[in-house]
Amino acid sequence: DLVAVEFTAEDFGALMKWEASRGGALFPHLYAELPAAKAVRARRLAPMGDGFRFGEDVS
Repeated sequence: DLVAVEFTAEDFGALMKWEASRGGALFPHLYAELPAAKAVRARRLAPMGDGFRFGEDVS
């Protein structure tokens, strides 16, 4: 199963760095352990054609 896990960037303070991607958009990088306890949501990703769609929440 593929799962997307959501976190709040502000929970990581100075450990979260916003760096430019190849296209110039800022992308978050966390240079620390990612504690599962800080997850605010987890959702299954279901295959759909050439991509994925968000499915049900994972408890």
